[in-house]
This record gives sequence, C-alpha cells and structure tokens, in this order.
Amino acid sequence: MILFLTQCFPSRIGGMESLVSNLALSLSRQKKIIVFADRYNLFFDAIFDNHHKEEILVRRIGGLKFFRRRKKIKEVKHFIETGNVKLIIADSWKSLELGVDYFAKKNIPLICLAHGNEILSNNQNKRKRIKKTLDLVNTIVANSNFTKKLLQEQINPKADLVTIYPGALDITNIDQKEISSIKGSPTLLTLARLEKRKGHLEIINTVNKLLSKFPNLQYIIAGSGPELKNLKKIVKEKKLEKNVILLGNVDESQKKFLFQKTDLMIMTTLDETHNRSIEGFGISYLEASFFSIPSIASNVGGTPEAVINNVTGKIINNIDELYSTVHDLLLDENMIKKLGSNAKKRAFNEFTWDHISKKYLLLINSLTKIN
Repeated sequence: MILFLTQCFPSRIGGMESLVSNLALSLSRQKKIIVFADRYNLFFDAIFDNHHKEEILVRRIGGLKFFRRRKKIKEVKHFIETGNVKLIIADSWKSLELGVDYFAKKNIPLICLAHGNEILSNNQNKRKRIKKTLDLVNTIVANSNFTKKLLQEQINPKADLVTIYPGALDITNIDQKEISSIKGSPTLLTLARLEKRKGHLEIINTVNKLLSKFPNLQYIIAGSGPELKNLKKIVKEKKLEKNVILLGNVDESQKKFLFQKTDLMIMTTLDETHNRSIEGFGISYLEASFFSIPSIASNVGGTPEAVINNVTGKIINNIDELYSTVHDLLLDENMIKKLGSNAKKRAFNEFTWDHISKKYLLLINSLTKIN
C-alpha cells in the first residue's frame, strides 16, 4: 500500500494537482493507493473522489491551514498504525514536515516531489526547515534537471536526487466541448494560472502589434488567478476584446477543443527568481504537443527541457524576440507542421503517464525491496 500526502489535488485546478492525481491514478494499476488530500470544495471534491473510487481511496482533511496540517498528520499516523503502508509519496516537503520524524522512525521509505518554487527562500529558518525535512527523505524526485540543480545549490539535502519529468495527459480520444467564442485564425493559446510571471501581459502587447499583419488573429487565455482583473482591464483599454479571449478555467473536453483550434502554444514565463518564483518545467507545453502544436517559451528555469528549441518549438531569450518569433512562424506553415510533428512524437514516446509511471514503479520497487 502506498500513501500520497498532498496539498495539491483535484477538484482544485493546476499543474501540480494534475501531476499528483495522474501519478496516483497511474500507479493504482499496480499498487493500492490511498491519498490524504486537503479539502478544496466539498461538492466538486466529492464528484472527483466518487468518479475514481474504484482506482484510489481519497481521504479529505479540511479546516484552517494551521490545524489542517496537524490533523492530516494525526490521521496519517493512525492509519499507519492500523495499515500495511509500504511507502509514502509527498507532493512537497511541506506535506512531510510535521510527520517526517515519525515516518523515519517507522522506517517507511519516503519519496518527495520537488518542483522549484517551494524550495526558493531567502529565509534561513525556512531553509533549515526544508533541509531538516528533506534530509530524512529517501529520494527526492525533481521535475527537471534545472530543479535538481537548484535543490543541490539551495538546500543540498542528504537524500538521493533523481529527475523524472512530469507526465502529461493524452486527451486526444475524449469527447470535446465546443466554445463558441473561439472563431479567429490563426489562434494562439496560453494555458496557465494568471500570474505576472507567466507573461500574459507581454503576449497581449505582442498580439496588439501583430494585428496589422494578422487582423483575424485570436489569442486565447485559459486559466484563473490574481491577474484576471488586471488583464481584463488592459484588454478593454487596448480595445482587443475581439482578439483576446479570457476564458477562465477549462475542463478536459474544452481543453481538447482549444487544442484542435490552436496554431501555437505560448507561455513566455518571466525570470522571477529574485521574487522566489520560477518555472520548474511546464506541463501545458506537453499537453499541447499531443495535438501537434509547437510551443514558444522563454529560456527560463526548466522550460528548455519541456520545449526543445528548433525541434518541438522555439525558445526565446528575451521578450523582444517574441514578436519576430510568432510573426515568422505564422508565415511558415511548413515549419509549424514540422515542429508540431516533432512535438507529438516526443510526447507519445516520452511523456505519457504509462511511460512516466514505469519510472516511478522502478524507484518504488527499489525502495520497498531495501526496506
């Protein structure tokens, strides 16, 4: 039996939520999986949990963060005393911190996922907390070689460090749900949380310049977050309501429809390392790859490992290169097809959850044999 400890899990929407849930579901084909997750929305959590009840058992813990973290560990400890737990996988060091000494004493192998943002800190006390926790972990799985290097530089934990890229969900065979506002051509798409570091504003400014050459160009922004109000204001000020569409969150069937309509995936993440915010990898690029969509991304963090420059897309070194990169690609249909074809091959060969879960199973089996 494998326990997952996570703060990030559906029905909440996000890259981490997608990664943890798909990893748990993939491993459930070979192992019994119990997930201890934060309660996000009573109604939608129940829908997700019930839909997957034959694959995984999800236990939800609600309440204020301070009390929730302690209640979760208390319930996990009780479960360990009564169950046959072979291994624990945590979504980050935060999910392990309060119970790591107990887990170590019980000699339960621990795997901790690392994504980048959660280990960046200028606070020495926080760094000590991170190191104290990760020093008791058996293996840390970094989502990119960039994150692995960052861990070595920032924390230098005693645990083994390995890189396993996140998988991406292949939704090419599901039913799609049409979105009536998507009518333009060519179409650019950003699928990400609405945060300053994701670079939505810079893309909007570029789209505004491109309209003189591509008057029917449509830029689709899917996702929610703190920048929504600001982005709506800017779109209105620039009178771009017909060309820039803010959709909010989309489900998988709507996402498929978007991918079917998209020519280029764009997420020009800004370098916000000084603000303790980085892009450890970038699952959205891979999701688009399954639909033969090339990506344009920034040379920031682990992004160049998700998008291979001149092979599966284009990597820009600064935002000034965005206009010419998009402009030239939109005028070169053959290049878009070539990059998209390469992206699709790489996605199916390397990033399906069947492929990624096998790497985790090898790691899990090696740790449980030792134990």
